[in-house]
Amino acid sequence: MSARGLAALALAAALLAGAACGGGGGSPEPTPTKPGALPASLTTITVTDFRFQPLSLQVPVGTRVTWTFRGQAEHQVVGNFNGEEIASAVMRSGNFEREFTEPGTFSYRCGVHGDAMSGIVTVR
Repeated sequence: MSARGLAALALAAALLAGAACGGGGGSPEPTPTKPGALPASLTTITVTDFRFQPLSLQVPVGTRVTWTFRGQAEHQVVGNFNGEEIASAVMRSGNFEREFTEPGTFSYRCGVHGDAMSGIVTVR
């Protein structure tokens, strides 16, 4: 099969896979796991291509924050949370989670790229 034919086949497979995943026009709102919980979209930090997005996140005490790794470069979340040194695995994809059980401001950075790639979680 020609390169053009392979490209068309790959495109068709991707479109079918997207349709099978629900493609109902919009993305559904995440459902909180307990009353008063924030939607998952408000407790997720994306780690991609040399930045954390959002750079700053404010959450209530008891919130579990998820760092979702995407992109080509490896990254690592390191910081001091609630007096405990925390470090995720170095990865390109996957998730790292941490529950914040006390109020405060928690700075973190990429263990691979240092302070040039950093963020803050404020817990109230």
